[in-house]
Amino acid sequence: MIWYLLYPLRGTTEPPRLSPSHPLRRAFQAHGTATARHWLLSLVLTITISVLLCYQAVFQTDSPVAASLRNLPKHVWTSTTQIEGERPADVVVRQVWVHGDYMKAIELPVLREAMHVQDALIGTGLGEGEGARDNSGCLAAAAGQHWGWHSPLMYWDCSLSALEDDGDLLRTINSRTATHSALNMTLRPSSVFAGKTFSNTKLRAADALVITLFDQTNASLGDVWGERARLLAQRDSPNWTVFPEDGQVTSSRLYEFRFRPMTLSDDLLLAASYLVTAAYVIWRMMQLRAVKSWFGLLVTICAKMSICIVASFTLCTYLGINLTRIPRPWFPGVVFCFGLGNIFRLINVVLETPPEMPPHQRIGNALGEVGHLSLAVAFQNLALIYFCSRFVTPWVADFCIFAAVTLVFDFVYHLTFFVAVLSVDVQRMELSDSLERVDLSQKSKKTRQERQAWLAALREGTLPLSTRFAGSVAIFSIILAINWHFFDSNDTTLSFQNIRRKLMSRNRKRSIEVSWSPPPINQARTPADWLRIQDHNTARELFGFIKPGAHSFVARIYDPLLVVSNGAFGRDRPQPPRSVKEGLRRFAQGHAFPAALMVVFLIAGVTLFMNYLLWTGLPEQLDENEEEESTFSVKTLATPQTLDIACLVSCSKGHLATVSLDRSTAIWRNDGRRGYMNTILQTATLKPRLWPIYATAMDDSGSLLALCADTGQIALWSMSASRFLLYPKIDMRGQAPTLFSFVSISHGDVEKLFLVVLGHDGILTELDARTGKHQTRRLCSSTVTCAALYTCVKGVTSLVFVTKPGEVHISPLEGNDTSASEVVAGLDPGPPPGSNPAKIKCIQGVPSLGLIFALRDEEAEIFDFNSRALIHSFQIGHFKPHSFRIMHPARRQCPCGAPAVHSLTIAYSEQDTDHMIMQTFTLDDSPTSQLCLGKPSDRDKFKCKGLDCAVQAVHYVEPAGVWESTTALSVVGIRKNNPSPTPSSTASGTNDDYRSADPGALSSALKQSTRRRSVPNNLCMFNTSTITHPLTSDTDTWEAWTLSSTGEFRCRPLLPDDLEDPSAAFQDDLFVNSPGPITKLGKRSVAVGFGNTVKIITLGKESFQGLATNENGALENGYGPYSGRTRRGTPRKTQ
Repeated sequence: MIWYLLYPLRGTTEPPRLSPSHPLRRAFQAHGTATARHWLLSLVLTITISVLLCYQAVFQTDSPVAASLRNLPKHVWTSTTQIEGERPADVVVRQVWVHGDYMKAIELPVLREAMHVQDALIGTGLGEGEGARDNSGCLAAAAGQHWGWHSPLMYWDCSLSALEDDGDLLRTINSRTATHSALNMTLRPSSVFAGKTFSNTKLRAADALVITLFDQTNASLGDVWGERARLLAQRDSPNWTVFPEDGQVTSSRLYEFRFRPMTLSDDLLLAASYLVTAAYVIWRMMQLRAVKSWFGLLVTICAKMSICIVASFTLCTYLGINLTRIPRPWFPGVVFCFGLGNIFRLINVVLETPPEMPPHQRIGNALGEVGHLSLAVAFQNLALIYFCSRFVTPWVADFCIFAAVTLVFDFVYHLTFFVAVLSVDVQRMELSDSLERVDLSQKSKKTRQERQAWLAALREGTLPLSTRFAGSVAIFSIILAINWHFFDSNDTTLSFQNIRRKLMSRNRKRSIEVSWSPPPINQARTPADWLRIQDHNTARELFGFIKPGAHSFVARIYDPLLVVSNGAFGRDRPQPPRSVKEGLRRFAQGHAFPAALMVVFLIAGVTLFMNYLLWTGLPEQLDENEEEESTFSVKTLATPQTLDIACLVSCSKGHLATVSLDRSTAIWRNDGRRGYMNTILQTATLKPRLWPIYATAMDDSGSLLALCADTGQIALWSMSASRFLLYPKIDMRGQAPTLFSFVSISHGDVEKLFLVVLGHDGILTELDARTGKHQTRRLCSSTVTCAALYTCVKGVTSLVFVTKPGEVHISPLEGNDTSASEVVAGLDPGPPPGSNPAKIKCIQGVPSLGLIFALRDEEAEIFDFNSRALIHSFQIGHFKPHSFRIMHPARRQCPCGAPAVHSLTIAYSEQDTDHMIMQTFTLDDSPTSQLCLGKPSDRDKFKCKGLDCAVQAVHYVEPAGVWESTTALSVVGIRKNNPSPTPSSTASGTNDDYRSADPGALSSALKQSTRRRSVPNNLCMFNTSTITHPLTSDTDTWEAWTLSSTGEFRCRPLLPDDLEDPSAAFQDDLFVNSPGPITKLGKRSVAVGFGNTVKIITLGKESFQGLATNENGALENGYGPYSGRTRRGTPRKTQ
């Protein structure tokens, strides 16, 4: 219906179809794929939550929820409303509440006192003359007198001797709950006790005895009652106290009680609606032609709807929403209106997806296509319910709240429970077989299609009218039908004027608006609670006594006269739970074991049943005939550390060092064919103490490892000698260093290894790695935000860093130069530095090409290091700090003398997303073409072609996880298994994780800072081959992936290649929420911290410096090749 309302704005009534790159569609698609892949986890969670929501209503009979469910009227409309102003009352109600200890009213002393109070107030009668005795021996009003009373002492025929001789008071009460008094009222516990607890509908305790007087005389009977109450309060009783102290109750309220049985029209309407709905659902399910599963889906739908109703009733009860005025048969109609549309909409789209697609992809694609429609319909119905709640009566407004809560529960269970069960059904191939049979039957028909009749289209649900209006119209009709019964009761007509007045009114009346005078003691229950729980059966009997044949009467109800035992235990503190936490604690103490047992049995039963449905009896086989194009190997270093790895450092020789949260440091020495040898250092217990560790560094030759603690204590570890050499200490000034690295610095003719430490405050410390001596100097007065070491081709090393205002400084580290750093004028952002939105944020050096990349927001500038001249600038996305990587092939010589490369590739992570964007610049497709990286003036002189003439190819990976570049012109990363492809955008078997995009569109998108700046909005998808995963278990949730600069994408499960049982790889691992840290390892490998282990991922043949490898290029300690189909794409190129 919402699409018709939006027709003036959209120009069409068709629901919108979101593009594959739309964030909302991608979110629903990702959720559907994850739920379908992990259907068992989804079922376990939903079953557990369902038991917690429904346990009190179904199994805890003494809970408020169960009591409310029992009190729902079966076939009548009831309501209680406070009347403002004065009206003649049909009956006056006065009460006496007798309290003992908390929840101990059914004890002999309390009952004995109640008998004394009853004799004092009722005596031999209240009217003229003495009252008569009924058959049970209790006093009754004489003929012609219009009063009556109701008391719990009628269980014992108002006889003190019978009460004294009773050995089991509770048994007597529970055995006589069907007994009628002289007023023809049933002695239900709800009418004679307050604050009750039940066990399997049997009364177990009560907080107060309630004696009630009904007076229809409107004469002097109230004066007699008041005089007797005054005398009762004046009696000298040391054990009991009367409130008010003088016994005079003057506060009262007027209430109107309504009671109307459901008519024959109501019964026929409901019966016809439910029968038609049930027949329609069964017919649609049988049309699926999935003979083995349509009944299972039908059971699933019924279970989901039942859970939603009970869960909504539970939540509404604890929110204080009174639903006991609406007959039971009207409640299921709410969830029918909401759930069926979403269910059939999803099933139809699943049937339309290609059957050759994996089941989890079919579910993900279907939910991505229709998820936004279900969400829009949910908001539409919520708005409709709110609109209705503004002009309906207060009781129906409470029902509207119930409908809104049910709608939310239905939508949540649709996205979890039903999607999980539907994915199991799809895995059984029932729906796929149904689709194949439909296709075969259609092929046998004539090619010419006959015109479909309108009624046939309406019957099949293909018309917009039958699918878009059904739920909204149904819920609107139900609310109006319920409200119709209450409009006629208070002489309010249903008119547009009244509707407008109610919509404009800001004051909403509550369904029960009872305000009693504050009690002098902290009562466990109030008269309002007592009145609220009176069920419709008691109401029917009251009407029979007060106003036979009528549908409403007005009663004046006085505050109760309280008789409380002196020193009663438990009356001085609140008894109900004061917080949700206390309520949960009480529930856990009393019902934890049966609830947990029920959860376990349900989960076990559902799991076994689902495994039975999915059992094929055939072993899983892997495709071993794939063409091996290149190796893609994974090795796991099972570290002895017990907690997650927080820091990881490596060198070109393959040595590693990991710092774990368990305060230990593991050092891995790569000994070539003998594999990795590890050493564990308990750095937290060393003397001097090395914890917490702020920074680590390893020199490129792999000879020294430096550890730096927060106190400035540094330890230098010898990799060859396996011992600490020096323990120098520097001043860290309470901050982690911006740069902490080894560097070789020439002092005269001698080259020494130094440890360089640069702080955020611009202070540089140079520590001699051989002697431990250090010197400190200040480079700048501003805060340093980014720093890097730059070693020229000639071997001269400089420190390049960026300050907070955006200035780039270059400070040489050679010789004894202690002067201040040089500010590069060409890179100065200009005044005022602090306010320039495009100031330089980070720098990245490429010493092999003699270049520096200065990175601004959405822009990268390339400078020649020696001349400081601008080479080229181009647009980039909003990159994450320190994620910018530059890759290029071997350096060539341009005719102008400048360096040249065949291609230049940059890669970075996009800010605030999990995207990795790669931009590759090439001159053309020729393998001999080269890009000149010289100054623009030199290029113009020699007619060289630089980056301004290059063609840009943009590649895009989502999700990317953690990743790192390699020297092999490829990016390697680890991520969660990515969402499924979209059939409308890719062919079957295509993966949605890698895409190529038009860089022109990318550049346009980058200019919009408030919108999504990455490639997905303007993507061109490419058909690629499906990667075959060697394991399909639920534990295989991580994968390694690689993307080359030419657009070649591959991925594989994150499993070691040398395991006979891949599932064993996860048995001893910690739970990993996100991988990292990650670092380069050699030329073709990366090392990734994965929980408390290290994953080493290698592309092709790795040859560490000075280490021998075996024939296939993998180290003998566990590296192995992985053969996978390569995904190639030819990206669009623009000039």
